[in-house]
Amino acid sequence: MDFSTIWTVTYNVILVIIGINALIIVHEFGHFAVARLCGVRCDKFYIWFDFWGLKFFKFKWGQTEYGLGLFPLGGYVKMLGQEDNPGELRKEIERAKQQAQESGSAADNVTPAALQEAVFAPDSYLAKSVPQRLAIIVAGVTMNFLFAIVCAAAAYHIGFTATAPAVGSVTPGSSAWEAGLQVGDKITSINGAPARVFTDVNMAMVGSENGVNLAIDRNALPLEINLIPRKRKSDLAPMIGVGALPTLDLAVPEKEPVLPLAKKYYAPQVIESLKKKNVRIEKVEGQSVNNYAEYLDAVMRHFDKPVKIEFRGVEGTKEIPAIPMKEIKDKDTDKAVRFRMGSITSVLPGSDAQKKGIKPGDTIISVDGIPAGGDTGFDPLKLPQILLRKVNAEQKSVKLTLAKSGTSNEEPVTLDVELQPVRILPSLNAASIRDPVGSTALGLAWNVEAVLDTGERVTGVEFRHSIALFRKKTSFAEKTPDGFMLSGIGSKIDIPYIFTVLLQSARVEEKEEQGSGSEPAKGEVSVRLTLEDKDGSTRTEDFPISDATDWFNTDRGFILADQKSVVKVNNFGEACWLGTQKMIDSSLAVYKFLKALFSGGVSPYALGGPVLIVEAAYDVVSSGLGPYLMFLCLIGANLAVVNILPMPPLDGGHVVFLLYEGIFRRQPNELIQVILSYAGLFLILLLMVWVVSLDLSCIPRW
Repeated sequence: MDFSTIWTVTYNVILVIIGINALIIVHEFGHFAVARLCGVRCDKFYIWFDFWGLKFFKFKWGQTEYGLGLFPLGGYVKMLGQEDNPGELRKEIERAKQQAQESGSAADNVTPAALQEAVFAPDSYLAKSVPQRLAIIVAGVTMNFLFAIVCAAAAYHIGFTATAPAVGSVTPGSSAWEAGLQVGDKITSINGAPARVFTDVNMAMVGSENGVNLAIDRNALPLEINLIPRKRKSDLAPMIGVGALPTLDLAVPEKEPVLPLAKKYYAPQVIESLKKKNVRIEKVEGQSVNNYAEYLDAVMRHFDKPVKIEFRGVEGTKEIPAIPMKEIKDKDTDKAVRFRMGSITSVLPGSDAQKKGIKPGDTIISVDGIPAGGDTGFDPLKLPQILLRKVNAEQKSVKLTLAKSGTSNEEPVTLDVELQPVRILPSLNAASIRDPVGSTALGLAWNVEAVLDTGERVTGVEFRHSIALFRKKTSFAEKTPDGFMLSGIGSKIDIPYIFTVLLQSARVEEKEEQGSGSEPAKGEVSVRLTLEDKDGSTRTEDFPISDATDWFNTDRGFILADQKSVVKVNNFGEACWLGTQKMIDSSLAVYKFLKALFSGGVSPYALGGPVLIVEAAYDVVSSGLGPYLMFLCLIGANLAVVNILPMPPLDGGHVVFLLYEGIFRRQPNELIQVILSYAGLFLILLLMVWVVSLDLSCIPRW
């Protein structure tokens, strides 16, 4: 690791520490400043907690002890007479009672104001009026809101670059697919609000059970699209099924211009020529391509053949090979292993398939007379490319034979269905472990069942001698002595994702990846299937991995940079206005998330704790100061909304008690306060255990 890398890492870590602790400091300073203005004595002002007296340092200035605790779990201001700890609260109440008795005051014969003056010291929190105590309590969240505004306004003023709100991939069968979103579509607004970055799209999906309205710019043609995010049982949150739009610029050419498994198909001199800065794809087979959609359209005309590509910054035309997909084969027959065609899950609105009456639940039996599966049939995973070949050959339609849902006793139906001249294939992505396979040419998406032609059901898939492909612990993947094992096939993870994504990434651990000079892992990657017969008996069988001759990577394996948006305003007033709006939007997003959490629209496994926040902060700060400030705006609004929830010992719980006191002119029953405080503290501790367990993968999110 060179000095520049060490400095970059150190700088980013320092920024993360400053930013996260700034959230704590501004909150506690709000309580402190207003308390002092109201004449309340503050005994302590601590960043982090000093449990059992453990601290890094302390010093005293005036009546207040300032310090840095040893436990980085937040911070606190200790005011005279104010207690968050239920046990200490009870002690304070008992002390007040005893002092009242000693002074001869009768609580039933004096006004609340007189009682407070008699019982509590003048500089005690409890001696102050209800409005003053309310001001002290809400000052913390108010400062968090103001901090969020300042961060967002600063980000807008200095400017920042973030992933553009444009469509780069559409997942088959998703609501975006059914709504007709296409690669290259630019999302200009969401529910009437401007869409500036791609994360605006994701934030709008939460709590949008009634759908979202997207304004789309498609090649300068404005469109309005309404779609409803979907959350399946295995999803953490509602999704619409879109990925970010890549550019034609090679993302990290000085390191590696293509994906690891695609690299071996390239001539070494081609790889070396692409390891330059500012390399961009400009022509495919002599045809100029101006954007990613045009590039995909061009290469998919020749998806199974080598193509000649011209690059900016590289002399001459380079021959780029077709990149075969990986498949598993029967070691005895050398035939590709095929899975059973499942039922149709989605029909594209307006497609000829819909007009011909094809519906979800129907099952494709054959295409142009070729059956699905079997020794002479087609592989359901490869059907999108089978149809793509037909489109490239200018075939106008196909004959589909289908078993209609709910009509098992009737004869199959054969329909002549038109093919659409669309060459951009829907693609699966990292969030698509349960998604089907689909084809825009046909306008259909379908499941692939975890059943072989033999009728045996696949209950487990083990990748032998492969590196683990999941960074975090999951409920369906576990490490084995020489690879990793997938379970829950068909209920937690499906065949399309396993064989169109994971199989393409499985690889032996390389020597350079180990970084220790040791030898690479022994053996070639293979797949071991656990198979269950109809009688319930199980067996395992190993299958070698080989290159497919009829199934190809359609984008040639290039590592491309995402399209970026530059967000910047020159007017300070506009920056403040946008910062305020961003704070409001972020706060509402937190509220909608919590609402969806309780209604089941968001999974509790989607929650994150302090570890996840720090990890996310480090990832974001690596993108620049502007994105980091926007992240701090989101976290600041998040902390403010959570803190004001009406649950003791949060600030919102204190607000509820104070409102009760202000309305009924008497303090709440101390026993009820203590019980509710203990209950709230228990729930908060339970929540902390839950989110930290998720952060550390003690509990898998999936």
